[in-house]
Amino acid sequence: EGGKHKTKFFASALQGYDNNVFLDSRRKADTFSEGILDAKAEYSLSGRWKVFGGASVHDITYWEATDANLVDTDLRFGFEGKLPGNLTFTLLNNPEIVAYPYYGDGTYFGDKTGLELKQRLPHNLFHAFGYEYFYKRYTNQKAHNGWGGRSDDKRIDNRNTFDYEFGVYLKKAMLKLSSEYFVNDSNDRFRDYYDYQNIRLGASMIYLLTNKMSAYLAYNKLYKTYKNRTIPTSADSTVRENDHGFTAIAALYYDIYKNATMALTYAYRQNKSNYAA
Repeated sequence: EGGKHKTKFFASALQGYDNNVFLDSRRKADTFSEGILDAKAEYSLSGRWKVFGGASVHDITYWEATDANLVDTDLRFGFEGKLPGNLTFTLLNNPEIVAYPYYGDGTYFGDKTGLELKQRLPHNLFHAFGYEYFYKRYTNQKAHNGWGGRSDDKRIDNRNTFDYEFGVYLKKAMLKLSSEYFVNDSNDRFRDYYDYQNIRLGASMIYLLTNKMSAYLAYNKLYKTYKNRTIPTSADSTVRENDHGFTAIAALYYDIYKNATMALTYAYRQNKSNYAA
């Protein structure tokens, strides 16, 4: 770490159990191991502007449900600057390769480009607005024609995401409300479940229990509506298929020493649909 530049390195290892890996009626349960290696660097251009970059590798290994195994390798670079009115502006680009070693159709190259505008408000309040464009090109999966046959084109998804959050810093806690809306569009003309819009509404809290221990709670409500996928309600009418669900997370963090933290985490997720197969 120098006067104009800073570097950070992060490593994490997790051992867990998932009682429904694919979140479907099969309810396949399995243990998993998860590891993250991350490196970041930033360089100050002036007192108000800086550039940054980084790289990370994220691995998830299931011991039986191997179709869910993945290795996510990504790069990040961008710049951040302070604007008048306690505003911070960030522009980010994040190319990545997500590989599924045992499920080749899931492997893709992705590129995320986004911006974020944060503002500190009076009384320890803050809020932020963000936009992200996400391009995904699947390396092995072909898009389908309208009649269901495989085309010569690789499947490509385009996603536009808007998000907003509002929160407050308290003496021993941070509370935050968040929202996200995105639209996913695919060139697959037959599989209509790739085209949809998604809404997420959430709340989270971090609370400092002691100087070394903190608690984290989060709840997110999810709503997904498919663009062209419909289900019959009677002999002559249909409605759009939609899914809804939620995720809940509770965690405890304990600082073993300055640069090492131990965590205990529980996560629950649920998904339901108005389509009864």
